[in-house]
Amino acid sequence: MSPATRALALANLIFAPGAAAQTAAPLALTGATVYPAPDQPAIPDAVVLLRDGRIAAVGPRGSVSVPAGTDTIDCTGLTVTAGFWNSHVHFGERKWSRAAELPAVEASEQLRHMLTGHGFTHVFDTGSPLENTLALRRRIAAGEIEGPAILTTGDIIWPRAACRRSPS
Repeated sequence: MSPATRALALANLIFAPGAAAQTAAPLALTGATVYPAPDQPAIPDAVVLLRDGRIAAVGPRGSVSVPAGTDTIDCTGLTVTAGFWNSHVHFGERKWSRAAELPAVEASEQLRHMLTGHGFTHVFDTGSPLENTLALRRRIAAGEIEGPAILTTGDIIWPRAACRRSPS
């Protein structure tokens, strides 16, 4: 497999949430340099073992047992990082209105375009219509749509003075 093909395969795995869960066999990413967390050192020539779309093990080659029959992607020369947090998002755009009723494919695609497609696995909503944000969070948790874990402050609080019109 060429480096470009390996990179594309890895990108598809990372940027298509749930893709690993659709494979019958476990999946192993081998040979990449893995940055498991910001406060931990990089692991060169690592193995990342995925089962049912979740990371089951990560470590240096030789320390992670790869079961027979496991699909493997050679990621030599590539880098794998832990998922990112976005600590300032809003779900206030019109496309998020009536989030409980959005078709699952549409909601998942919008979340992929805004967040998961850029590696965000957790987000902090700093103010959006609470009903819509909670609907998204419930649907993600239930596995109905694909998206990041969502923490929220709830509705935006506006000072009354900011809502008044200035005299013309």
